[in-house]
Amino acid sequence: MSMGLADLLRDWQPGAVEMSRRVEPWPAAAFAGLTGAPEPPLKDGDPLPPMWHWFTLLEHPATAEIGADGHPASGPFWPPIPGRRRMFAGGRLRAVAPIPVGSALATRSAVSNVSVKSGRTGEMAFVTVRHELSADGVQAAVEEQDIVYRSEPPGAPPRTMERPGAGTPSRARTGGPSWPRTRCCFSGSAP
Repeated sequence: MSMGLADLLRDWQPGAVEMSRRVEPWPAAAFAGLTGAPEPPLKDGDPLPPMWHWFTLLEHPATAEIGADGHPASGPFWPPIPGRRRMFAGGRLRAVAPIPVGSALATRSAVSNVSVKSGRTGEMAFVTVRHELSADGVQAAVEEQDIVYRSEPPGAPPRTMERPGAGTPSRARTGGPSWPRTRCCFSGSAP
């Protein structure tokens, strides 16, 4: 008899994770350039636009640490679910003070809620991770991210998606670009 997700998660209690990084102007300027958005003022003391703190807190795992779904294969808030698939379900941000360029951005992150629900694809675990952010010791924001996890059915083939390879793509019979197929899956994932 296989265990349900509620049984697997009953005693799962990951500890909090703390991190601090200096808010540099380069990630915000790069994002503005990538999206064509106007570049905000980025001198020391200028506030970041809402949600742009994500670029300071981005993780950058080694390629060898990436799982088949394109996310890190392990992490402090990843539940012990076999054949785990991860999807972003939503989030909330309550900003109480600006996050200035040049400040030390500290975050304390912890799992604040876990619930198991059943849907048409089977059981799903909803995990809420709460991030408490402060800039130079002053509370700046509280962000919550809701992530849904589910197990792949036993024997399910790995999902694939088209991924650009090196160089110029070959032309398919339809005249459009054709990229080699790579084992990789993305399923509405979180940052």
